[in-house]
Amino acid sequence: MKVLLAMSGGVDSCVTAHLLKEAGHDVIGITLLFHPDVTVARCNLKVCCDAQDTLDAKAVCNAMDIPHITLDLSETFNRKIILPFIDMYRLGETPNPCGRCNRFLKIGHLVDQLDHYGCDKLATGHYCRIENGALYRGLDHAKDQSYFLSMVRANHLARMMFPLGSFDKSRTRELAHALNLPVAGKQESQELCFTGGRSPGDFVAEHLTERAGLIKHVNGRILGRHNGLSRYTIGQRRGLGIAWETPLYVVELDARNAIVYVGERNHLEKHVVRVHQFNQLSEMDGTVQAAIRYNQEPVAVKTVVAEDGDTMAFHFEQPLAGIARGQVLAAYDGDRVIGGGIISEAQ
Repeated sequence: MKVLLAMSGGVDSCVTAHLLKEAGHDVIGITLLFHPDVTVARCNLKVCCDAQDTLDAKAVCNAMDIPHITLDLSETFNRKIILPFIDMYRLGETPNPCGRCNRFLKIGHLVDQLDHYGCDKLATGHYCRIENGALYRGLDHAKDQSYFLSMVRANHLARMMFPLGSFDKSRTRELAHALNLPVAGKQESQELCFTGGRSPGDFVAEHLTERAGLIKHVNGRILGRHNGLSRYTIGQRRGLGIAWETPLYVVELDARNAIVYVGERNHLEKHVVRVHQFNQLSEMDGTVQAAIRYNQEPVAVKTVVAEDGDTMAFHFEQPLAGIARGQVLAAYDGDRVIGGGIISEAQ
């Protein structure tokens, strides 16, 4: 087949290029440039999609005799990812920009461009699998990235390949070193790529004029003041600047009234999680488990209730803590991905 390969310039996508070539596919490498100013974007080595990554991807493609395309989507990235990210923080939510980026840009945009490039499939270096038309977790659960792909549309996934789905990270690194790839020792991207190494709260605070407000215990007692909700996330314990006889956690952010509510750990525990924009990828015809954050092993769901429109209510067997509005909930049946949605409420 003719395969368009999304190349971030990291070790995973570069090893994927080798695997595709070895399998006999005709490969075109493409790198999406989200941050054209390298001095702004690359403040450390734990981000992706900047100018240096483009050079790394191009160097690997040249070494493998693969055509390479650079596509500048910095304006689109700002409009579809960064601005909604800031707006969600303004509303007291904790957004997941990586899931949104996969849905609209890294996968969504590129699949829509396959015919333009004369390609049959889009391949990426994600650790997950496509089997019989369904999305599955990667065999290496410690590296599995299906959580971030649960919001990708089914018609887009139908035109995808994930050659690393049966690999673990150590095997990928070993192969990269054996092939003498120039990125074999490259550090893995872990931070949000657009915050310049700053915390999400610090980044958002630079783009919003925030309201100061009160920090209240859930019992109504005023414990202190804050300078903006963006500095707080659900489940946060440190940096609250308040004194209490027991450990306190952020349990709710009231954006309308600029109030940070705190309470003991039991106030974090919720049994029901509602999601909207639920993106169903396969049928719920067996047991259901769900994860509310990346790298969380999915936990058992007792029942799932379809509500108005695309809203689903997940009733968990055991209470979960630290559920934040704006984050992704990914639903599974074993290793098969049922779908994903945006958390709107927990109770």
